[in-house]
Amino acid sequence: MFLPEMRTMLSAHFDTHLGAFHLSMHFAAEAGKTTVLLGESGAGKTTVLRLLAGLLYPDQGQIALNGVVYFDSDKNMRIPPQERPIGYVFQDYVLFPHMTVFENVAFGLRAQRLGQRVIVQRVGEALEQAHLVGLYSRRPAQLSGGQQQRVAIARALALQPQLLLLDEPLAALDAQTRREVRQELRHILSRLEITTVMVTHQYLEALLFGHQILVLEGGHVLQQGKQRDLLEHPRSSYVAELVGTNFFRGHLVRRETPTICIIRVQNGGRENIEMKAALEAEAVANHPPHEGEEAYVVVEPHSITLSLLPPEGSASNVFQGKIMQVLRLESSSGGAAPLRDGRVRIGILLESTALPLTAEVTEASTLRMELEEGKRIYATFKATEARAYT
Repeated sequence: MFLPEMRTMLSAHFDTHLGAFHLSMHFAAEAGKTTVLLGESGAGKTTVLRLLAGLLYPDQGQIALNGVVYFDSDKNMRIPPQERPIGYVFQDYVLFPHMTVFENVAFGLRAQRLGQRVIVQRVGEALEQAHLVGLYSRRPAQLSGGQQQRVAIARALALQPQLLLLDEPLAALDAQTRREVRQELRHILSRLEITTVMVTHQYLEALLFGHQILVLEGGHVLQQGKQRDLLEHPRSSYVAELVGTNFFRGHLVRRETPTICIIRVQNGGRENIEMKAALEAEAVANHPPHEGEEAYVVVEPHSITLSLLPPEGSASNVFQGKIMQVLRLESSSGGAAPLRDGRVRIGILLESTALPLTAEVTEASTLRMELEEGKRIYATFKATEARAYT
């Protein structure tokens, strides 16, 4: 029986093969909070939801919710989806066009053969939670995209689930509607005392909704943690690209001071350039790194200085490369001249290493140096602007 005040907890670990695709992961999710599965198409995000819902069964593993086991390969336990306390909101909502809002939300309850009085009560409560009061008699074609999404959520909530699964809940909306609906959906989820697992490929949505974020790639978890963990300590080029920073992986060569170190950076398994970077003070205090230990370096694009000639000064890291892309982040003023204070991202391929580096400069600097694709450029940054961690 569903108890609204109960603090539920999802615990799942599974390993399965779907053709050539191999999915292997384990995680836990807390009630009253949203766990976001973030990744590109084909990463395995929707497959995870289908496994949790019982629409697919893994080769091995266990799925438990609030201490109740719904799948256990060792015990040959397979509880079917209709017997799991789970609400599932599909990407395209799957609303019945010939049914009213009330009938759509009541559909699952009628399948459970509940009494009419219970159905009316449950539907009313779900529509109130989803902010749909007054729209009972409308059909999907008479609703906006955001309202259709909330009907799908209300239908899931009417089942009084202990686990709510959301598969790209904003993907079917146009860009303007998506922006409008985000805050409303956050408000709805924040008032639910149930466990929510949400799938998205949009990093912004992961930040907005995720109390915990799991980054998936190729069926495996690249990184998991809170928003700050991904922003400050990316552990893959995929995550770094999402958060908009330069990312390098390598090994610590030596420490020149307690906090300044030399990292030999990898490229395709080859370590062929060295960077001087600043170790995080907290990391040094808690876990002093040693020579040969794997290390990561991040450099913010705005911390990189570009010049046409070999630079003079105290910059510890000086590299030469060829401009591969010039991307203006702000549009022109509408006239012939572009905005002088606009930001421009310059994509560079470092010579002799083929390592990519992204710098961010002003439009004025771009015009003054005549930066364009194919041009050779020097990129510099100080050791204190390169953040290293292990």
